[in-house]
Amino acid sequence: MAEKVLSLVARGAAVSAEEQGAPNVAATEHDVAFLDDLAVQGHRVQGLQKAFQRLWAEVEGLRAEARWQEMVDLLHPVEERFPEFVEAGLGPALWGEVSFALSHLKRYDAALDLARRCVQECPDDYHAHARLGYVAYDSLYAARNREILLHPEERKARLELAHKHLATAQALRPDNVTQFYRQGMLYKALQNKPDRALPLFQTAVKNWDALDEGQKKVRHQERKNVVKALYQWASCLLALGNPKEALAVLTRCVEEDHTSQYVSMVHKYFALGKVHFALDNYTEAAQALDFAATQADGAEHDYVFELRARIALAQRRLDEAEQALARIPMARRRPYVLWTEADVLAAQGRLEQAKGVLKKAAEKDRRGRHKSLVRLAKIAFRENAIEKCLQWAQEANAFCRENYQNPHDEALFWEAAAYYRLGRMKEAWEAVSELGIYRPRYPHLAELKKKIAQALNAR
Repeated sequence: MAEKVLSLVARGAAVSAEEQGAPNVAATEHDVAFLDDLAVQGHRVQGLQKAFQRLWAEVEGLRAEARWQEMVDLLHPVEERFPEFVEAGLGPALWGEVSFALSHLKRYDAALDLARRCVQECPDDYHAHARLGYVAYDSLYAARNREILLHPEERKARLELAHKHLATAQALRPDNVTQFYRQGMLYKALQNKPDRALPLFQTAVKNWDALDEGQKKVRHQERKNVVKALYQWASCLLALGNPKEALAVLTRCVEEDHTSQYVSMVHKYFALGKVHFALDNYTEAAQALDFAATQADGAEHDYVFELRARIALAQRRLDEAEQALARIPMARRRPYVLWTEADVLAAQGRLEQAKGVLKKAAEKDRRGRHKSLVRLAKIAFRENAIEKCLQWAQEANAFCRENYQNPHDEALFWEAAAYYRLGRMKEAWEAVSELGIYRPRYPHLAELKKKIAQALNAR
């Protein structure tokens, strides 16, 4: 590897000069002196090469064992510890290693400084751009996991930095897999833009499929990202409302990952259950989730049991739904689990218990409080407590208008329904009219609107 680095540095310099159209002028006396010096000191160059090979072998050993702090202690700062290598043009290779180690230690500012320096020194180098893009990408994940703090402007700048250099790396190696996968994850996991992520995951897989078996063997380290790209591709299709195609892609992912298990069994079979649920294939969905549940932990993988309960609820198997929810510890039940729990209780006719669960969810939920309130409104309507239904629906709408600058469609519908039952037709008409502008195809809106119009005309 060290010989390869030395060779690449020398070749890179030659190509760069040619590509930049360097003028064909006579060498200066300084250049001639430099080359003459190298010519007469061949033994010194060989010694330098051997020393670098020894150092590189040590670095590779530390990296293989993830001994990041020891890598930093060995190499950093490179200019002070190994000035002879920097003078020989080997600085970028070592700065790159230090940057990688620093990113694993969550020292992202220092890692980015060194990664930027590599790009400045080697602007046409694929690895330099890929590394800078990766460090920015990794820091954004660390911020999402609350391992570091990034202010909004810093986050925005890191996103731009990651996109820019991952895209440059893609341009330098358009048959690459990893950089397309990483930029796809930037869009999907960090920016919630599955439509922008989808073509990137597709390109990552297409590039892999275009390789022959020999090339795949050489680039075997990229296969992990091919499997993960398939998984994310299916996830994007599902998010964009195409479960049928998602099922085909996810099936290939499961087959490709049968022995490697790059994506956990819980995640794959949960995704399979989710896709079948979207297709109304309840039996297949339940089978996939039951398999995922054999390896899932109730607290860590609560989403598996919540979806299993929702499928049982759709099948009117209420005892099964209860059993699935019972796998999630009571103290760890998040609002979306409580919504499903309340729906199961309401389906069983246990309305008081359902209301208690929903009030608890509304108290602890700062983002989805309206979903608990709308459920409370529907239960109140069912109990013929129409004034209470109106109150819950109005609260849900007010919450959404304040936090999301939009009304909530379901809350508007039940607000209109409550006004209609109370005989307040003018207010009912205003509510359905607003819903008609906001969500013209809302289920049963046309029917309710017709009834309100008839009541108004009858006056």
